[in-house]
Amino acid sequence: MNMDFVNSFRTWHKTGNFWCDLNPLTKLNICVAMAFSALFFYDYRFGIPLIIICIALALLSRKFMEFFKTFGAVSLTAIVFITLIRQIGMRTGNATPMFTILGWTWYKEAFIDGLNTTTFIMGFSGWFTLYFATTPMHDLMYTLEKKGMGHESSFVMLSSMQNIIDLRGAAVTILESQKARGIETEGNILVRAKAFFPTLGPLILSAIASTEEKAIAMDARAFSVNRKHTFLREIEPMKKKEKWLVAAVWMYSAGTLVYRIYPVVAGWF
Repeated sequence: MNMDFVNSFRTWHKTGNFWCDLNPLTKLNICVAMAFSALFFYDYRFGIPLIIICIALALLSRKFMEFFKTFGAVSLTAIVFITLIRQIGMRTGNATPMFTILGWTWYKEAFIDGLNTTTFIMGFSGWFTLYFATTPMHDLMYTLEKKGMGHESSFVMLSSMQNIIDLRGAAVTILESQKARGIETEGNILVRAKAFFPTLGPLILSAIASTEEKAIAMDARAFSVNRKHTFLREIEPMKKKEKWLVAAVWMYSAGTLVYRIYPVVAGWF
């Protein structure tokens, strides 16, 4: 018997990575506070360093690819769409021309305004993306249960999120099987629609079968018994230094809010 494997369940669950080994609620507080600080500042000079820190944490946590799949798509859409919209909606007058491309003049004020909006969106979404890319949902639900959440509520939340992933994987599998049978699944939107709709039947049937299997498994594990539940893995509670870190981050976020609203409030008096 591999005693190292057995003994791994007798200690706190660790990955060996400083960010991933933080308590899920510690990471949640940090990510939410930093995301809202990007909202409060709304300035590219603050947003760019915030994005760099977020990307650095994704790299250090060795979860960069999972992080970048979502963050990259959001960032590219925001950069292209918002920059163009700001330039199109810019009116001449007190605007400062930067350069001209094919007769289209780009203005400095529109560019800075678009950069502020883009970095705010990237900073806000980046920290939430980082959290979900580096924190398994079952760890978050475990921590919430330890804080007093009912196991029924935690299971519903975890199952709802997991079902989205499972259904997506099942849809890809069905489409690949149809492609192996010679059915066209790639092409224009009409071809894709014709290939997608026949997958709904098997997808719904597999979802029903999966629900039945989960119900049997829950019954076998005495899910509805009215007593304290046990867990295969234990996550270390939030340590004192993590509590200090959370307090410091929230104080920093509150400071950004004060910095943002102070000139407005001061102008009322």
